[in-house]
Amino acid sequence: MQQEYVDRAAIVDVAVAYATALDTRDWKLLGRVFSEDASWAYSGSGEQLRGREAIVDRLSSGGERYDATHHLNGNHVVAVHGDEAEHTCYFQAQHIRRGLPGGENLLVGGRYDDRLRRTPDGWQLTHRVVTKVWSEGNPAVSAS
Repeated sequence: MQQEYVDRAAIVDVAVAYATALDTRDWKLLGRVFSEDASWAYSGSGEQLRGREAIVDRLSSGGERYDATHHLNGNHVVAVHGDEAEHTCYFQAQHIRRGLPGGENLLVGGRYDDRLRRTPDGWQLTHRVVTKVWSEGNPAVSAS
């Protein structure tokens, strides 16, 4: 039972590391969050990425357009099955681009649905689906 609690905490730490990597632009940390064969999808957009390198390239290039971001996670639900696990949590993500007509802020709320695997480097995401539930502010903040 004690190992389950250790695993659950480590899995929540992976979700926090993802948010921290995005907000601090630490793309090496972001790479450590994902397994080499990971996939990432933005639900409803049709955007799907395969492989750690493609995921980091896409998220880093998208993240560089913002003057700042601030990701918060909560309501973590973790189920551990040996060396594999599922994780779900809510997120709120503030995105800021200064000087835009129509407003500088876009706040997005949603959910992360994850699958993870225990590796020699610790728990890593093998699959993440990002589902936007709501947004508020200027959508142009996220435009390319």
